[in-house]
Amino acid sequence: MPSKLQVKAAREGRHIVEVTPERAGWTHVGFAALRLGVGESESVATADRELCLVVMAGHADVRVDGVAHENLGNRRSVFDDAPPAAIYVPRGRQVQVTGRGPGITEVALCTAPADDAPRSVRVIDTATMKRSVRGQGTNTRYVCDILPHDDPTAAHLLVVEVRTPPS
Repeated sequence: MPSKLQVKAAREGRHIVEVTPERAGWTHVGFAALRLGVGESESVATADRELCLVVMAGHADVRVDGVAHENLGNRRSVFDDAPPAAIYVPRGRQVQVTGRGPGITEVALCTAPADDAPRSVRVIDTATMKRSVRGQGTNTRYVCDILPHDDPTAAHLLVVEVRTPPS
């Protein structure tokens, strides 16, 4: 029986992939990735979950409860050798992300249940993201700790990007 986690990315359309806690058989982590054209928007209500929005490629404008965080993004592709732009959003917030271009913007929406502690929206400084290399040869992986487990910003959410070099 195939794993519920073997989810293939859609080659076209807005939704690249979505793994909900219900679909995966989990109670905690959720993940979705979206493509947004210039001017296209997606709205997300965090409700009782915390969110780390990662701009994987392109540039995006992000509004959290009406407060603008503009022109987030610094990569043309997920394979660029640079940490991604990201913003942490606590529970109970309304988020709108808009593709800014040029071209397609790809964003990841990483979520986990939040606690009741008051937390603040924070654009995560790429200079603080620890990067490391694991493995070697065809097993080389480039790891970027976007929101690590020991970051006090989040309650339960940790976000790590693992980049595999194109073959």
